[in-house]
Amino acid sequence: MMIKKGFGWLYTGIIFIFLYAPIAVLMLMSFNKSQYNSLPFQFSTRWYKDLANDQTLIDASLTSIYIAAVTAIFCVILATMLMLWIVQTKSKWKKWIDSLVILPLTIPWLILGLALLLLLNFLKLDKNYFVLLIGHIIVSLPYTVMVIKARLQSLDLTINEASASLGANEWTTFRKITLPLLFPAMLAGGFLAFVISFDNFILSYFLIPSGHSTLPIEIYSSIKFGFTPVINAVSTIILAGTTIVILFIIMVMKASLKYLFK
Repeated sequence: MMIKKGFGWLYTGIIFIFLYAPIAVLMLMSFNKSQYNSLPFQFSTRWYKDLANDQTLIDASLTSIYIAAVTAIFCVILATMLMLWIVQTKSKWKKWIDSLVILPLTIPWLILGLALLLLLNFLKLDKNYFVLLIGHIIVSLPYTVMVIKARLQSLDLTINEASASLGANEWTTFRKITLPLLFPAMLAGGFLAFVISFDNFILSYFLIPSGHSTLPIEIYSSIKFGFTPVINAVSTIILAGTTIVILFIIMVMKASLKYLFK
């Protein structure tokens, strides 16, 4: 039994090393003075200083954040409204609509981006942020829907009927009961949509207006035409920011649960 358990821990350790060792090397090399990531390692913040002076990367990062934030907000609102309707309605169409929302998960992003680009050409319209946002929402919405749907399925919605029987209207019930119960899932779903949108290269590449760029496009261009360790610095900042946001979401979820069940 001990040998079997030891092999289990060894196997798990190898998997974690395989997954996270490249990320650790990338972060480490962002502090290496050498432009070619050569050894011996010499600590330096040179690439972070270069990043601070690279206006192109900064503008691309801000564009990605803006698109991802708007996408996340719309995904949370649409997913919450849709799932509340599906849970409460008795319409025979709800299963079809639920399946239709999840359908983009089965469509390759390359096909979806190309289809939207061809639609723009057919309508004789230039590439614009509106269509780009539509594309990002289409691919991000299913993830938010699944998170909120899982939360709703774990709730006893008869509490809404109890609230109505005590004289509360629909808005008061939603604001004081449904929303606090759904808030952790809405937060998690919104963050997931933000990450999906922020990292999306294909749709942005096809649909972003000329003269504009996102961070994934800039990273791709940098790797294509000559790698620079500034990309290591960008990646390290993204990883650190993601970790901080995840920790913040965990803290908010714990605080919400304590508030609900105190």
